[in-house]
Amino acid sequence: MTMSNPLFQVTGLISGIDWGTMIDKIMERERKIADVWTSEKEKLEFRIDLYNEFSANFKTLRSTLTPLKLSSTYLAKTAEIANIGSSLDPSSVLSITATADAEIARYDIEVLQLAQAHSVASKKVDDPSAVLGLTGNFTIKVGTNGATIEVIESDTLSSLAKKINSATAEEGSPLGITAKILDNRLILTSNDTGESNAITVVNDDDGILSALEIWDNDNDNEEGFTNEIRAAQDALFKIDGLEVQRSSNEISDVVEGLTFKLNGVGHVVADVVLDAEKAVNAINDFVEAYNAAIDWINIRVSEKPIEDPTEDYQKRIGMLRGDPLLWQTKSRMRTLISDPIATEGAFKMLSQIGITTEAADYGKSGKLVFDADKFMDAMIANSEDVASLMTTVTAKFDNFIGNIVDNVPIVVGSTTATKGRVASEINHLNNRITTIDKRIADFEQRLAIKEKGLIEQYTQMETVLAQLTQQANWLAGIVTQLSAVSG
Repeated sequence: MTMSNPLFQVTGLISGIDWGTMIDKIMERERKIADVWTSEKEKLEFRIDLYNEFSANFKTLRSTLTPLKLSSTYLAKTAEIANIGSSLDPSSVLSITATADAEIARYDIEVLQLAQAHSVASKKVDDPSAVLGLTGNFTIKVGTNGATIEVIESDTLSSLAKKINSATAEEGSPLGITAKILDNRLILTSNDTGESNAITVVNDDDGILSALEIWDNDNDNEEGFTNEIRAAQDALFKIDGLEVQRSSNEISDVVEGLTFKLNGVGHVVADVVLDAEKAVNAINDFVEAYNAAIDWINIRVSEKPIEDPTEDYQKRIGMLRGDPLLWQTKSRMRTLISDPIATEGAFKMLSQIGITTEAADYGKSGKLVFDADKFMDAMIANSEDVASLMTTVTAKFDNFIGNIVDNVPIVVGSTTATKGRVASEINHLNNRITTIDKRIADFEQRLAIKEKGLIEQYTQMETVLAQLTQQANWLAGIVTQLSAVSG
């Protein structure tokens, strides 16, 4: 007797034939055909993994091109400052920020005085939170901004500071004065430096500021302030003997491309020179990433497959041996490095500025060597021509790598394709995998139908044998009875 569910089939109860095992062996032999497809699918998946590695290497290489595509990388300037007549750090006197537009030159700079923000103080009170008992108004001004402050009897020194801090000029802009309490005194400080930003009292007819001893019209101080902590003052310095006065300690309108930050009184000499460090570091990063990408290609196109591999990493070895995409990529890279570039400058080839293919093994590896000294000589001779050559080459490289690693749908005629050779190749491989998966699924479905048919056949055989056995037993019983009667 057999059970109806094949998963719980007990075979050969009547026939004595283990037809369940027979069917398993038949199906196992049938499935060997699918092993070929599974192996092919595995190889395609390994190729996809390798192409993704390839793409990752070139995306890293592409990221190093970002600073190299900018002219400012090669035209950057910096200021080297030295003190005259002092061993102090020159930055205590002056710091300079240079842009690429700055001219290479030397400047003699003497800082005579720093710009200061005006600051005045009130008298000292016992408690800044105590009620002042003053009423009325006063008007103060900084530059062109003025505001009237209303004082009520319950105001304290602290609340008065808050009113000044929140005050706005007529047009709604901030007053430009910061008020704070220090040592139980009200301190008023202009937010900006320079004589033009001095604090002035427009009106104190109600005597509020006089009562606080901030202001006194009878004071000898021409501004009338009772306690002036710091006078409003412009910055004053000499550059190559020319005296310059500005309201701020940060000055960017004296020499084109230079911003001076005055830090203290002193005398320095400043040399504006070419800052090639950024360019050298960027090229070193590029060469390192370029060589890593070339190394990866060299290994993959030449490695031989391992016979009878057991590990996944062994199965990947030799998978891209002789791959045309890799060969073409390496060839194009070498062309971009070695071919002359049509520029208007003095330099037409990267080898002229220190970027060459290594000489070992006649340069077969395609790896680069960077001669920083030769590059610096070229930069000193003509940094603009170096910039022209490098920006042109790296822009071409960026476009070339984009055509390899980009994964962007583009319209071609009436269809949509993928921009990026790696992405296009991976899509092709994935389509092949999808086809194999469908082939295997269809094949498994056919095998399932065949297996079900075999089970049904053998089950029917068992049923027929059971019926025949039952009939034989019945006939044997009849024969036995007849023999007993005749005896």
